Amino acid sequence: MTEPHQLIPLNKLAAWDGNVRKTAGADTALAELAASIAAHGLLQSLVVRKAPRGKFAVIAGRRRLHALTALAEQGRLDPAVPIACQVIADDANAVELSLAENAVREPMHPADELDAFRELIDRGSSVADVAARFGVAESTVEKRLRLARVSPTVFDAYRQGELGLEEVMAFAVTDDHEAQERLWREAPAWLLDDARSIRAALTEDDIAATDRRVRFVGLKAYQKAGGAVRRDLFSEGDRGVFVLDAVLLESLVLRKLEKAAKAVGKEGWLWVEARPSFGYDELGRYERRWAEPVPLTDDEAAELAAVEREIDASYEIEGDLSCEQQERLDTLTARMEELTDEREEIWPEDTLAIAGAVVSIGSDGEIDVTRGLVRPEDIPEKPRASKSEGADEEPRPTLSAALIESLTAQRSAALSATLIDRPAVALAAIVHLFATNVFGGRRGTCLDILLSPQSFRKAQGSKAVEAIEQARERWGERVPGDPEQLWAWCLEQDQSTLLDLLAFCAGLSVDAVQAKGKADSGRLERAARLAEALQLDLGAWFQPTAESYFGRISKAQTLAALAEAKGAPPAPAWANLKKAELAQLAEREIAGTGWLPELLRPTVFSN
Repeated sequence: MTEPHQLIPLNKLAAWDGNVRKTAGADTALAELAASIAAHGLLQSLVVRKAPRGKFAVIAGRRRLHALTALAEQGRLDPAVPIACQVIADDANAVELSLAENAVREPMHPADELDAFRELIDRGSSVADVAARFGVAESTVEKRLRLARVSPTVFDAYRQGELGLEEVMAFAVTDDHEAQERLWREAPAWLLDDARSIRAALTEDDIAATDRRVRFVGLKAYQKAGGAVRRDLFSEGDRGVFVLDAVLLESLVLRKLEKAAKAVGKEGWLWVEARPSFGYDELGRYERRWAEPVPLTDDEAAELAAVEREIDASYEIEGDLSCEQQERLDTLTARMEELTDEREEIWPEDTLAIAGAVVSIGSDGEIDVTRGLVRPEDIPEKPRASKSEGADEEPRPTLSAALIESLTAQRSAALSATLIDRPAVALAAIVHLFATNVFGGRRGTCLDILLSPQSFRKAQGSKAVEAIEQARERWGERVPGDPEQLWAWCLEQDQSTLLDLLAFCAGLSVDAVQAKGKADSGRLERAARLAEALQLDLGAWFQPTAESYFGRISKAQTLAALAEAKGAPPAPAWANLKKAELAQLAEREIAGTGWLPELLRPTVFSN
């Protein structure tokens, strides 16, 4: 039971120890409440119960009481000011009332609060007035007002709970309502859940002050040169600051880069280029050469030999070394490292004569110089063997370019069909490709990972292509065709499934076809390495037939193949057969022997 409202002096009110709210709120929140009470008065009465010594315990309204007390302590309120209170009977369940007051109460949605701020501003209140009345910083009011002015469509989505506060703040990076609504309509769900992605999508044509080009030049230097900037209302430091004059920025970047390139050019390189960026894809177009340690002088070489002998002698001492012996060993070891590992490096003259350097901006916004780059046209040709070398060897029968392409297409398809079932090797091959690109050197790969699935037209009808198509059909039934749905699907899969799919995709990227006019650059050697790792049994995938092989080579080559496959000279009568007849005979005789054309046999590597 409750009694009618009573006016009770503030200094007669005390907090009730049984209040269910035990955790104190933030000081800033209490200050805001105090400011609101000072500006608007107490809008909700306190619920109290009689306490000893003429006091009243506040059952519901503990924060309001603290705010009123704070105002009295600040001299902004009379300590004896009458406060509207609702008095409950002594037998009422105070704990239940306290719980209901704290748990059932629903805080005002930030969107409604933002609209209220906007309405006050529209009525003529200043930002400072609103901030003072609600006890918040002026920047807080400005930020909330900015949010309230985003597209009504986007803001309504926030009000309905379809967007979070961080996400709607990201939409406020631009005043372009059309762009905001287009992103809201067309962006995938994962993007709309990430404020960073939203902000990036809405400012993709802007250059952020955190861009490495801006850090390289310096924001102050850019502005000193007359460059304009735009600041996001939510910006802190350089974050949320955008450079507006891209032409000026590029000019400043190139000027500074060219100055650095001029200094690098004095090192004696064949060429030096200045580029704002130099990615791993560009690095892979060059062959890489490296600096070499300065050669030891005769005296240093003699000293190193003496040091190594003394170190070896120390290790032969039985038992523990004495303190003096250990100190001597440490000194010798340090000296050996100075003579070997810590030597100054120099660029050999023959490298300087063919290589160059690229001066670019590193990811940290500092100068980055990549040296020792050899362009394909500057790579020295390997000396050809003289005609006298290998003169005793019999000339090998040659195959037509079309047949070579056809045979290697079979090998390429077999590699693909085998790789799609070997996730571990696929992962190793892909990591090798990425690491090669990252750490320099010639690309040398047989994986075309952009990714461009290879055509199997030249091997159509083969067992390998049939296996690939069956795998493609299986994955096609599992993997969504829509890119947005595919992204969500990938995030839901376990590592084993993703590795299997990775192997399938990598398998379809294999290009081991040797065709006329098709660049090699280590691709075919890498394909042979991949076949070795897979222990590829090409005989399980390809059988030479009259159509696929024997009908496309000379009779002499077919007879040589028969002799090799059978392990005995061919019957004399076979030489008298017509080419087509001999091809059919060879298909029958060689079937089941495991014989393969030399081009399709495994490459034996020495290491």
